[in-house]
Amino acid sequence: MGELAIDTLSLPPVYYRWLQVVRRFPMFDVRRAGILCSIRLSYILEPTQGAKDIFLHRQRLGGLFPPPYLPLGYDVFGNILLWDLESGVVYLHWRGASPSCQVKVAPSLEDLCDKLYYRPIH
Repeated sequence: MGELAIDTLSLPPVYYRWLQVVRRFPMFDVRRAGILCSIRLSYILEPTQGAKDIFLHRQRLGGLFPPPYLPLGYDVFGNILLWDLESGVVYLHWRGASPSCQVKVAPSLEDLCDKLYYRPIH
């Protein structure tokens, strides 16, 4: 596919479905070292001007991740949800881990949308 011009990228319809679903259901599960972890995204990135601009965050990551990776959001601990635009796979990068160390969350963004849930914290 070559080098992606990430700041001028036209996002596919599944991304906009993702935004609708994740706003209502910001949680998903992932395993880390064999332990099931519930992740709640608290900072969802969007293609909009301002602090939550998805393309601004991509630039801020400064090449830590491969060019086709687009950050989708963060949890309260600074763990980053990443979407590989070439393969479609969604990964979670644990804060403090090597950029090459990521956990596969879903084979596609569509699949992740189907796995999202919300559980109130009391």
